[in-house]
Amino acid sequence: MAITDRYQAYADAFEESYEDDDWTRIEPFFTEDAVYEGAPEDARGRAAVLAKLKDGVDAFDRNMDSRTPDFQAPTAEGDTVSVNWKVTYTKADCPDLVITGQEIAVFEGDQIAHLRDVFDPAAEAAMGEWMETHGSKLQS
Repeated sequence: MAITDRYQAYADAFEESYEDDDWTRIEPFFTEDAVYEGAPEDARGRAAVLAKLKDGVDAFDRNMDSRTPDFQAPTAEGDTVSVNWKVTYTKADCPDLVITGQEIAVFEGDQIAHLRDVFDPAAEAAMGEWMETHGSKLQS
């Protein structure tokens, strides 16, 4: 299986996990010592990566009224898959929040060894402004 296909299987499994909160579904997609880059610090090890993904969803996405992801087809170069994405969030009495960026996954065999999301600078600024103005409406 091509790593782009494996990545797509992971992305599909992630969306299923988002829906039913069963994050064990995505375990097989990560190496035991996988790393997920992100603030405030990187997650190291499969269990920590899964926890960070779930925590991110619980802290932000689940506090929105809706989340509409739009992912372009993944592309590969060597052992690295890249995918450009856009997610639109809605929250009552707030303007929509649109975040764009790129996810980069480095594979070892058919598992992700290193994962990171790079937010577009304009999207980062928009998210900061949105959170400053409307963040108090999110429950955590």
